Amino acid sequence: MVAEQRQTVEHLRAEIAFRAKLARQHVTGELLLPDYFTKEEHDEIIRQRAAETQAAMQAVTENGVQLSPFLELGAERGQRSVVVCSDFAAEGAAADISYEQLRTMEHFAELLGRDQLPVRVCCDANRLPFKSDSFAFAFSYQFLHHFPSPAPIVAEIHRVLASGHYLFGDEPFKRFLKLALFRRSGKVYSKEERQKNRYRSLLESFFSEERSDEVEHGVLENDEVSLQGWAGALSVFEDYEAQLTSVYGIRSRLRDHVGWRNGVSWLLGGIVSGLGRKSGPTSAVRNVMETLDCPECMSVRGRREGDGSALQVRSDAVACSVCSSAFPIMDGVIFLLPHHLLRELYPQFARGWV
Repeated sequence: MVAEQRQTVEHLRAEIAFRAKLARQHVTGELLLPDYFTKEEHDEIIRQRAAETQAAMQAVTENGVQLSPFLELGAERGQRSVVVCSDFAAEGAAADISYEQLRTMEHFAELLGRDQLPVRVCCDANRLPFKSDSFAFAFSYQFLHHFPSPAPIVAEIHRVLASGHYLFGDEPFKRFLKLALFRRSGKVYSKEERQKNRYRSLLESFFSEERSDEVEHGVLENDEVSLQGWAGALSVFEDYEAQLTSVYGIRSRLRDHVGWRNGVSWLLGGIVSGLGRKSGPTSAVRNVMETLDCPECMSVRGRREGDGSALQVRSDAVACSVCSSAFPIMDGVIFLLPHHLLRELYPQFARGWV
């Protein structure tokens, strides 16, 4: 596993720059990343993910999971949050480090024929600007592997959950049976790679190193988290169910310890998805804006101390009633980054506020 426990500012800058290109390509159709999905291909993926989200949320609600208020992490263009809001009458927040992706949410909501949007928050997942014990439900897909270790991020998610559940999906775990003898010529989402037959792709995956636009842009892609690492990260929950899916759809379950039944997955790698449960006080939040906390006050008082700061909404900003710090709202996206990080990541929006 990667030794460091936090994303660096350089990683965050890389995420922002890369996601800005994706947002532009997938809204305007301009080809900025020729080895990535085109606008038309991406639109179809968005429709598929919306359908998958609808089915997944229907399944968890039938098992007694409360969806409101919710928090989506790594929301990007927010198609999943839009489905939860529109199809399940839930209220929630969609959080991401990429302002450019969050601001495309109206575009993709229209594509999906949905009209209910969550509160959009541009923030750092290492320091979630939400009060403790706020949300009944949190979820993320393909999100936790963008960090050196999932454990601190899962701990933050656990902190902001009240009595409720965290649903996560499609996260890679480490493959031990691998020799990187050569580097593939095509990038992972390129037409060259997608047109290879299944068996060739599988064979190459054991003997080659992937190329991707994300990594080449400096985005952190961590597929080296072991099964023990995932079990450790999830142990913060009172209980959890996690499913491992390896090559050819081989499935097993990850529990508090990694046993011999996980041997095939341990060797071949794959993805892990699951649901964690936190018990405790029920969320008393009346509206999603009450969940927001001041990043400046959090850095002073500590994340778990006190009841949090009240943020007052103005037309172009939210302001803290305790420390008087203000944070801009741009195109419906609330920036809740500590001022020093706002200056480093979004200097164009920091002027006049910091």
